[in-house]
Amino acid sequence: MTGSTDRRPLDGVRVFEISIAVAAPCCGKILAHHGAEVFKVEARSYPDVARAFGSAWARDPELADVFCDTSPYVPEMSCGKRSVGFELKQSGGLEAAKRLLATCDVFLTNFAAPGIAELGLDYASVAELRPDIIYAGMTGFGVDPDKPYYPFRAFGPNQAPLVGWDALTGFPHEEPAGIPSIAPPDYMGGLHATLAILSALHERDQTGEGRFIDISQLETTVSFLGPYLVGQDLGVPEPFRNGNRVPWSAPAGIYPCAGGDVWVAVEVQSDEAWQALTGVAEWSEIDAHDGSGQPALSTYPHASLAERLANHDAIDAELSAWTARRSPQQAAAELQALGVAAYEVLDHRGVLVDPQVHDRRPYSIVPCPRLGRDLFVRDPLQMSETPPYVTRSGPNMGGDTTEVMAELGYADDEVSQMIESGDVFTDSRPELVLERPFDRWYESVGIAEFYDSEGNVTGGGQ
Repeated sequence: MTGSTDRRPLDGVRVFEISIAVAAPCCGKILAHHGAEVFKVEARSYPDVARAFGSAWARDPELADVFCDTSPYVPEMSCGKRSVGFELKQSGGLEAAKRLLATCDVFLTNFAAPGIAELGLDYASVAELRPDIIYAGMTGFGVDPDKPYYPFRAFGPNQAPLVGWDALTGFPHEEPAGIPSIAPPDYMGGLHATLAILSALHERDQTGEGRFIDISQLETTVSFLGPYLVGQDLGVPEPFRNGNRVPWSAPAGIYPCAGGDVWVAVEVQSDEAWQALTGVAEWSEIDAHDGSGQPALSTYPHASLAERLANHDAIDAELSAWTARRSPQQAAAELQALGVAAYEVLDHRGVLVDPQVHDRRPYSIVPCPRLGRDLFVRDPLQMSETPPYVTRSGPNMGGDTTEVMAELGYADDEVSQMIESGDVFTDSRPELVLERPFDRWYESVGIAEFYDSEGNVTGGGQ
């Protein structure tokens, strides 16, 4: 593939992104992968938390001014974007931002609604600059100041407990486990925003009119609990924490294997699969009693789902004794051969060497201004004629300011004066190129596509 000569779906679309963390950045990343020119507007006075993480290997006083460029979250959330350093709380920086906005098709933000309004970047103000703008505001609770939660700020990790997700996680006899480490609400909000923006752009092609998209991340998260919420109105029993079990399969769960902290996932989804499981060789090696003197249910190959659910503990004990004699790979292979759904529980290293993941090459490695080259998860959509890609990894903070301002018509002396006054800023020591400690392993792991600055595949492909 030669990316530089292929027209992509969003070529020509310009996106003004003022964002933090994950929700809006992951939306902008998707748009960039499909050809949009995404301007990530950044401020040193309020840096993106993704930059604040930095990298442990770069915690050196001599690298303090470039530490923010080393965070793995920078390529992960901002690959392919242009970083523009505008201090929006200063008049000169805000004026430059507005000049850029007037050239853009999409305004994307997940800042709190009151903060955006204070900056003068609410929809009404932005629409004055660009009447046909597609304005996507990804606030926590919407932009209506009359609503109860309007002034509140939120992140993905606290959306999950707020809507009841966390109450469903964990085991019945334990406190809720919660899901804060990955924050699915952020990514779901980003996917909702992507769909809404694409729909609005398509509509604008037909009507010439812009649109205001009000995305409440509370609502996008609640939407995934629809059946549970409707069930409350219909008198359905309250859902409960059930660990790894589900009401439509038994047995179902994670079972220990030989080797220590290694597991196999098993789910029996039908009576036929249950009969196959009970016919597994070597059941006779296991005590067929549950300790009470009664036969364990595995001795009855025609047990119904209701019977299996009622005796799930006894079945789990017996199945665990069987899996504990095998490696996860062996247990999964034997069960799959019988038609029982089973697979090794993979850790992160296991995922990387999994043959399906390995051959699909989920990562991209492209040139990076600060690190020479860098790695990130590419957009997973596989489009036959216009595959997604970007030609640059995460940008240096403010690394594109001077170039973008020149494109907007600012003279060199104006830019210099604005840098001096602190209205705008550029990247620190752009000539300094570092290297991640694991950079030299990229070729050996074979899980990535390598791209040059023109979008050509230079390695890793099939």
